[in-house]
This record gives sequence, structure tokens and C-alpha cells, in this order.
Amino acid sequence: MRKSVYVLFLIAFLFSCASTEKYDTKLNSLIGVNKDELISRMGPPSGVKILPDGNEVISYTVANNVYVPSEFYLYNQGALSNEGDMYAPFLSDYDFSPYGDTFGYDVEYFCQTAFVIKNGVVTSWKWRGNNCVSD
Repeated sequence: MRKSVYVLFLIAFLFSCASTEKYDTKLNSLIGVNKDELISRMGPPSGVKILPDGNEVISYTVANNVYVPSEFYLYNQGALSNEGDMYAPFLSDYDFSPYGDTFGYDVEYFCQTAFVIKNGVVTSWKWRGNNCVSD
């Protein structure tokens, strides 16, 4: 139980440092920079589209899959009951195993950011996703 509380505290702390507001501020600081400066700050783009009027849309896409284990396990808690508070999950009958589909699940985090380039200069941006944050 303590380990679960510690992990939740750590995750909350990490997410408190990163925010969409900080990401918006970072993107706002790129308005007015030239295309080469944008690429040097953001890295190679995921995609580039040239519009009919000659302007460009440069996009960046980041996707991460995270596995979240379940808190539901099958195990025999009576096997070592004579040893006090000792918990040994990998010994004999304590070996736990998944129970159907409740063992865990995958979560996909993604962020797609697009910049409009007019006359070689960043004029606007737009992002979408559930993980568009900046430190």
C-alpha cells in the first residue's frame, strides 16, 4: 500500500511541473521566428505540407504508450501466515497471476503540434492531444 501511495505522489509531483500553459507559452515564444530557427528549436518535423498559396504547415507528432498494471491479483495469502507480517509474493502459493482482462491496460499519450509558416516566418500554431505539456 505504501508503494502505491508513493507512486501516486511521484506521478502527481511530475505532472505538477509540466503543464499545457507552459506549452502554450513555449509555442507563443516561437511566433515570429524563421522556419530554420523553428526546426533548430523543435527538431526535425513529423510532416510538412505546402499549401496552394505557398505557405507551409509544419507538424510535430509525439505518441507514447504506457502500460498501467492492475491492482487485482489472485494469490493465496494464507500460505505464509505463520511468519507474521512478511509478504513474499514470489514464494510457492504466493505466486500471483493475472485474472482475465483486469490485469492492466494501455494508455496512449499523444501530442500533435502544427505551425503555419508564411513568407518563411512562424505566424501561428495549434496543438491537440492529451499530452501537450512543457516543463
